[in-house]
Order: sequence, then C-alpha cells, then structure tokens
Amino acid sequence: MRTLLGGDLSPLDLRVGERFTGARARTLHTAIGEAARTISGMPARYMTYPNGGPVLPCVLRTPRRMGTSAEALDLDAATLWSWGELRVPRHLWQALGRFSCWVEPALITEWMRLMRAYAARQDRALDPGILSSAMTWAEPTRDVALPRSLALQLLDRGDTLHCVWSGKRLEASTLDIDHCLPWTVWACGDLWNLIPAHRTVNQHAKRDRLPADALLQAARAPIQRWWAAAYSQGELLPRRFSEEARASLPGLVGDAGVLARPDDVFAAVSLQRLRLRHDQQVAEWDG
Repeated sequence: MRTLLGGDLSPLDLRVGERFTGARARTLHTAIGEAARTISGMPARYMTYPNGGPVLPCVLRTPRRMGTSAEALDLDAATLWSWGELRVPRHLWQALGRFSCWVEPALITEWMRLMRAYAARQDRALDPGILSSAMTWAEPTRDVALPRSLALQLLDRGDTLHCVWSGKRLEASTLDIDHCLPWTVWACGDLWNLIPAHRTVNQHAKRDRLPADALLQAARAPIQRWWAAAYSQGELLPRRFSEEARASLPGLVGDAGVLARPDDVFAAVSLQRLRLRHDQQVAEWDG
C-alpha cells in the first residue's frame, strides 16, 4: 500500500489524525476496505472458542464511496468506524498489552517454525536467512521534527518556553523534545507525548525513566500550557492531537468531531504511566 500511496510516505504518515486528498485518499479508502474484508473473512471468522462462538466478533460495514477528487479522507475514529468493528475480549486485550514485548518474538518464531514444517512436507527447504529477513518487523522510528519546529516558531516570535520538568527557560540551543512516557518503554510518538525539556534534564537526568507520579502531577500546568501553545492552532493539529490521544490512551471517549479536553487527556496520561509502571516495572525518575 505504501507504494500505491507514494514512496515518500512513511508508516507514521498513516497514523490516526492524518488527512489525505486526491488519489492518495481514494487509494487508502480502497486499501482499508480490502483489509476490513480480509479480517472479517479470515481471522474473525475462523478464530473460535472450543465450544463455538467467535473469539473476535466482527461487524463489517460498507462506507460511502469517495466523491470528487478534491474530497478529503480523515483517518479519525468516525471514518474508521464506518468500515465496521472488531471486538477484542477485555482479558485478551489486557494480556496483549502487558506481554506485548514477548508476544511479537513468540509469534514470529512460531510462524517461522510453521513455514519450515509446511516446506518439509513438500520436500522443500527454506533458506533460514531469507525466512528471517522476511519476518523482520518494521520498527517505528522516533520523529520529533514537528513539535521541535513548533517550539522554534514560538521562540522565534518572542514567546517564552520552559522545560516542563525543571522550569528552566529554553533557548534553541538548549531545547530538546522529550517523550513524556519514554520511547524505549512504549514507542509512542503521538503529539501529546512530545513535550519541551532542557537538553541536560532530558539526556542526563530523566533519560529513559518514567516520571514519578508526583513529578508528573507537578508538571501538569506546564504540559497543558505547551499543548495549548503548540497544538491548538489551525484545524488539523487540534484534531490530530485529540484523535491520537483517543487512539492510544486508556479511558478517553467522546463523540466524533468533538475534541478531547486537556484535563481528560492528562488524566489518561497519568493512567497510562501507572500501567507501564505496573506491567513493565519501569524505573521511575523523581526529579
């Protein structure tokens, strides 16, 4: 699909909150429809409990067709719901979240074993190197270019910008964009998770540790001031901020098209911090 949409796109361009127009919008509309039909006709259909009944109940819908070439396709909750829904049992979802760092390598190892067994029954031998290369997972990459650009724009126009953790006044030379919940613990590059910090604090004090709850609560006001200054302007950034938060953080609900309230987003960040601390036993930083 990336080839069809254009080689200059990265997986991060297909994130919730993005907008597409023209040929890319129509191609993406078709690709999502094909993916929904494949999910409905394969795993959702054949994954059943021993006594019957689907593990992942699925409802497939037919969204309206794309209109003119100028029509935009927004990757928001309302648009994605128009293709249908797949329900994951709560206990399964929680287990996948807690053990995600082990689930992926286990699945890849089992799939490689299965492929070798199929090939052996056909008197074929699969090259281990080729098989391993084909199963290499495309790791997400850190991308802080947008929030850094927004921070520099604020500084250029004379606004003051402070480190959310230490309160130190920031200049272009001391500005770092920190992942509030560390990237090494949870590879999340959503806008709400990208905040300004002093380079020394980010690289030598906080590093890859979770902010302790007391520290996070103390930083509530500066974090929300940053969200307002950086992400509340225009049409696309507020919508992207809200859609990303609803897609990745626990407990955030709301009607389509209604922006999530900053207080609700911060409460969800606090809950996710607690989950990461409990599930992965991540070291904390108390400032």
